[in-house]
Amino acid sequence: MSTSRGIEKVPVTLASDFYKQDTLTVARQLLGCCLVHYDGKSTVAGTIVETEAYLRTDPAAHSYRGKTPGNSVLFGPSGHAHVFFIYGMHWCLNIVTGSKNRRGAVLLRALEPVEGIPLMEKRRGTHDLRNLCNGPGKLTQALGVTGKCNGAVFQSGPLRITAAKPAKFPLIPNEQVIQTRRIGISRAQEALYRFYIKENPFVSRK
Repeated sequence: MSTSRGIEKVPVTLASDFYKQDTLTVARQLLGCCLVHYDGKSTVAGTIVETEAYLRTDPAAHSYRGKTPGNSVLFGPSGHAHVFFIYGMHWCLNIVTGSKNRRGAVLLRALEPVEGIPLMEKRRGTHDLRNLCNGPGKLTQALGVTGKCNGAVFQSGPLRITAAKPAKFPLIPNEQVIQTRRIGISRAQEALYRFYIKENPFVSRK
């Protein structure tokens, strides 16, 4: 099932209060929203089809062992981007979520491309539409998201998350959503903190 939403249909940036919700709620409700990156010259965007939640008390979370120069954004206000480097080769994008005493983060794992596809193809070196954004490192490469976006505010920075107005959450009905275990972690593997749109061909892994 495809859930493409042209950018002209999702013009409203999500309010800051959206990110102050419980982290699992944000991870679930982000499905069907659109991630947009404008770098000053071009716009690329994709519908969010897969997310993972990470809680402050979660052994798999970047914030679990405390504050460091590399994860300090995770200890700040919700609604900010935490962009981090893994395996010495990939950028990944977290969204800081939750209230002051219950901070968490949502990792964006996969997008369905909707705008700026030729530029995505050039950045990714492939014309395979399904392979452009079907992974956390792939989607940042396709959208041109790097460490320069770390700390960006989703209401006023180069990164925006939008939804059709009036947005009634969840955008994707429960019967079309799979909640399951997260991928590629060695701790807290039993937690059902991963959400993706059922039968969507752009999900990183079924």
